[in-house]
Order: sequence, then C-alpha cells, then structure tokens
Amino acid sequence: MPLKQDRLRVAMPQSGQGVTMLELFFDLVFVFTITQLTGLVRDSAGASGYLHAAAILAITWWMYDGYAWLANNVGPYTLSTRIPMLVGMAGFLVMAIATPDAFGSAGWAFAVAYLVVVLVHGFQFTRSSMGNSARAILRILPLNLSVPALLVAAAAVGPRHGWIFWAAATGILLVALFPRRIGGFTLRADHFAERHQLVIIIALGETIVATGVGAEGRLRSVTVLVAVLLAMAFVSALWWVYFGGDDAAGAAALARALHGGQVGAAAWAYAGAHIVHVGGLVLVAAGLQEVIAAPSGELSVRIAVTMAAGCATFLAGQACYLRLLGLAGGAPLLVGGLLAMGVAIVGHLQNGVAELGALVVILVGTVIVRGKLAPSTEGSPS
Repeated sequence: MPLKQDRLRVAMPQSGQGVTMLELFFDLVFVFTITQLTGLVRDSAGASGYLHAAAILAITWWMYDGYAWLANNVGPYTLSTRIPMLVGMAGFLVMAIATPDAFGSAGWAFAVAYLVVVLVHGFQFTRSSMGNSARAILRILPLNLSVPALLVAAAAVGPRHGWIFWAAATGILLVALFPRRIGGFTLRADHFAERHQLVIIIALGETIVATGVGAEGRLRSVTVLVAVLLAMAFVSALWWVYFGGDDAAGAAALARALHGGQVGAAAWAYAGAHIVHVGGLVLVAAGLQEVIAAPSGELSVRIAVTMAAGCATFLAGQACYLRLLGLAGGAPLLVGGLLAMGVAIVGHLQNGVAELGALVVILVGTVIVRGKLAPSTEGSPS
C-alpha cells in the first residue's frame, strides 16, 4: 500500500515558483461567485439576504482557499494535476450558479458540487510530497466532508428548516478557524502570499465591473460621470490600503513565520483575514451599483449602511491581517472604519455621490495618517 501511494505522489514544486496560469484561470470562477453574492446582497429584502450571502461566502471560501493550499503543495504542472483542478473548477462554477437559490431549489446542486470539490481536493492533497501535508490533510478531511453532509441535509428538509443545517456548517468552519494552528502542513510563502493578493485584485475588479455596468450608456449625465470618477477613486484608495506596502511586508512576515515553523497564525492571516476583505468588497460592490443607478437620489438606509459597512469591513480585514502577522499600522485602519460607518447618514440624508466623496476622503486620510505614523508601512505604488 505505501508503494502504491508513493507512485501517486507528485514532484515537490520548486522554490520560487509563482502562481500558474491554470490557477489564474481557476480564479475566474470566483469572480462569478463574487458577482452572484453581490446580487444577493443588492436584492435582499432584509437581513436574511445578508445572512445567506455571508453563509455562502464562508462555506465557499473554505474550500476555495483550500485549493490555494492544494496548488501550493501540488503544483498543477502535469496532466494528472491539472485535470483535477479543472474538475474542481467545474464544481465551483455549479456552486456559483446555484448561489442565488442555494437555500432553496438549487440546494441539491450546491451540495453535490461542494462534495465533488471536497473529494477532489482531499485526494489530490494526499499526493503532496511537501513535508507531512499528505498526512495532515487526513485530519482535516472529516471536517471538510461534514460540510456537504450538512448541506445535503439542508436540501433534503427544504428552505423552511434548511437554514439550521447551513448555520451548523458555517459554525463548524468558524470554530475551526479559532485555533489558527494547522499542524503538519507545509507551505511555500511566496506562492501563498501571491495567490491571496490576486484574490484581492479579483474582488476589487468586481467593484469596477459593478460601476461600469451601471454607468453604461449614461455618461452624458454629469452626475453619473462624477459618480463614476468618485467610485474609481474609492476603489483605488481601497487598493492602496492593501497594495501600498502591506502586501510586501505581509509576504516577508509570512516567510519569516513559516521559516520558524509557525504555520498557524501566519497562514490564517491570509486564509482567515482575506475572507473579511472579500466580504467587505461584496458590500461595496452592492452599494456602488445603487449609487451609479441613481447618483443624485438619496440612498435607502440599507444601501447607505451597506456601502459604508463594506468600506469599514475591508479596513477591519486589513487590520486583522496586520495583527496576525505581527505588523504595525492597524489602529488608523480601525479608526477609519469607524469614521466610514459614521458617513452612512450622509448617503441617506443627501445622496450616494456625497457618501462616496466622504468615503474617499476618509480612505485617503487613513492612508496619509498611516504613512506619517509608519513610513515603512506605505511604500510607493507597485
């Protein structure tokens, strides 16, 4: 049996090998997932839509990020490693398509696709030649399999009581994050950091798409044009918060931590904190769509708070990322988040353009303050 397992093992990725083209292709499905979640939030009639979106994001992210860990250990360089990645990609695509009605009639499709994603991931991980990762995945696999089992139960009982099983699945994954200790796994720091940086770019891209689609054919309106330019400034400022120096500092801190054998907290700075970034950008995209649709009109309380909360959530995710990596600069981000929540009232009492302008000022101010307090944290744009 050991000889057969050894024959299934793949060559260890070489040090310094970055993200592959197949991984970038794989990430395109996650773009659609973010689009679907944005629509779910935008069209929500109340808190249930936000809770559904949060649960779907948490459960999807767990395995999506799991595939980042997988590609880090089992590089998709050969036919036997690429085909399973494409099968997993198909599973994620079905999940994304099912997202709007995952708590209802599409529950079965989502659950079965999730099971396929988990099985492919588990089998491929056992082929890793890096450290003890092949054995370590066997300790995580029962947890991974429990999620589709609960989703199948949710689909079986129907939407009236299915939320109980969705809540249980989400709760299991959230509890699993708390220890932040992933014993036995081996990671390549440069690849792991780069893969998560690309996720931020993908999520930021959804906010650009939301802006562009809403403004198409309407640029003759000065108000729409102003809203588009402010939206671009807003998204650019969010980009700067992450890529103004924290990206490089974080990658270096991750490399130091992994060199010292500290896989847990350092890895979860990426696997854990980045879901907060993504969640924030989903809220931002939903808010921007409504602002571009009616830039001079006052926003509903729900949309005004959604956009402000998206900005605050992104900043909180960045502060968490820095804290988990032992880096400074988180305090101004938290203050900026609090200020962002405060300007939601502007969107409701004035209009979306006014709220957008206020959020841009807050973000630019946050970047400047961080540069003054810690010049090494904010580097030149890369």
